[in-house]
Amino acid sequence: MTNKYKFTNIAQEDLAWLAGLFQGESYFYYDKRVRAKTSNEAYTPPPPTPIVRIEMIEKDLMEKVGKYVFKPVKVMKRKTTAGNTVYRVTICARAEVEAFLVAIQPYVIGDKTRDKIAEMLTVCNQYNNWVAAGGRNQAARIANKASQKARKNQK
Repeated sequence: MTNKYKFTNIAQEDLAWLAGLFQGESYFYYDKRVRAKTSNEAYTPPPPTPIVRIEMIEKDLMEKVGKYVFKPVKVMKRKTTAGNTVYRVTICARAEVEAFLVAIQPYVIGDKTRDKIAEMLTVCNQYNNWVAAGGRNQAARIANKASQKARKNQK
């Protein structure tokens, strides 16, 4: 993995803390929407996008998390049943999610979360293989053709 989202500047203790916090409090899931609406049977869409999201009511804690993962803390409009403000940090760019999961994986203890992280890293690898096989270029060509057709139809 060669990308700019390496977590090498974070102390091992802090990575272990992040791993424990995310293991207990976060959502590991996928955005499975297929964005390519094409009838081209030769086109294979990319694998789903892995996403990691954490929500809590402790603002200072969430600001620390946001600093570590290079993400802003979003203040949610909804309140808890006790009237507390909810704060959210989301990691959703594929390269960022991959780098984050690789960084915390050695510190995750529970099998369920370790298995989910391994599955998500497999999907990241599938995406990297899809890009290497020309999937992104093929998607761009299809999008360009669709855009040209739309412009042509507008005239």
